[in-house]
Amino acid sequence: MLFSERQKLVQNYFDPAKTITPVEGTPVRVHFIPFESNEGTQTAEGFSLSSLRTAIPGAAIDERITQNNHFVYPVFMPLNANPDRVIIMLHGLNERRWDKYLAWAHYLAEETGKPVILFPTSFHINRSLPEWLNPRLMNSRAEFRRKNNGGDPHFSTYINLALSERLTDSPERFFLAGLQTACDLRFLLNQIRDGEHPLFRKGTESDFFAYSIGGLLAQVMFISNPDDLMSHSRLFLFCAGSLFSQMNGISRVIIDPAANERIQYYYKNELEETIKKSGVFAEFFTRSQVGMAFRSMIAPDRFRKIREKVFKRQYSQIYAVSLKNDKVIPPGDISSTLMGSSSRLPGNMDVYDFDFPYTHEMPFPLKVSAAVGHVDEAFEKIFRKASVFLS
Repeated sequence: MLFSERQKLVQNYFDPAKTITPVEGTPVRVHFIPFESNEGTQTAEGFSLSSLRTAIPGAAIDERITQNNHFVYPVFMPLNANPDRVIIMLHGLNERRWDKYLAWAHYLAEETGKPVILFPTSFHINRSLPEWLNPRLMNSRAEFRRKNNGGDPHFSTYINLALSERLTDSPERFFLAGLQTACDLRFLLNQIRDGEHPLFRKGTESDFFAYSIGGLLAQVMFISNPDDLMSHSRLFLFCAGSLFSQMNGISRVIIDPAANERIQYYYKNELEETIKKSGVFAEFFTRSQVGMAFRSMIAPDRFRKIREKVFKRQYSQIYAVSLKNDKVIPPGDISSTLMGSSSRLPGNMDVYDFDFPYTHEMPFPLKVSAAVGHVDEAFEKIFRKASVFLS
């Protein structure tokens, strides 16, 4: 089935209001599983998300967003599957719908014969407030931001406004959202491995397909390896894999220039100064595995040995595919992160270029009818490689 056909088909049957929806004509059903994210969830060292959020001025209000703590996630389940592994798919920054990922998940489930879980990052997809994507409401606020906060008229849009405002006001939210998601994934992976998940038997292992900022989250988890959950996992990185400081999130659909500048400056400069002070935030980043793992993924010379030791040890368990014209996470920066050098590609990485206009945000555009055939071919090439690696 061609990518363009698959995308339309799965969108027609994808219905989170139901418990199970079959994708007619294919051996895949979509299950929607409820999940509860607990603000009191602790890291392996006993640090709670709630205590960290309380330490950040203004961030505690996020606990009131109930959608972020009570949601459902879809599982693309092949018929007659009795797998010993599942695939967790992690998405990009500022995603508000699953649309882009439906064909991706369906293809991997059908081709690998393994279930694929689409798990939403904290405050993204169905864990975010509906008004954050309301054009009428957000356009007026975007116009105000452009006039009063130095917002760029091209890059400040109603789509990226909510996240841009939140990160400009409190750059710590970037990490806190990632930490909540990491805690959620730790719970989910333990649930799967211990046989407590409604769809999987005891002993099931988890692999990852991570796109864009989802790759940073996956890399932090691989480095920290909570409860020894990632020791045997495989990780396929797509348009992902660089350090945080090497990412350029400026985009009409990601964040605006002011927000990008704020979070880059905070994590490259202010965070380390904050860590030198006393308090729960400082303790977390010096005493927890996930805190140290995150710090090692910020800048090239920051705790380099920590990340490179893991990437070297798990070389055969990680594969990266990048796009030549990716401006958000360039191929050279992925290469330098995985092997410490951008002068040549590591053996576990490929770089592709397509003969149609593509971007990091939209690697497989279907709106230009003349290019649809080429887009179908490009999708097949990349996702065939992913399915072989994750099979």
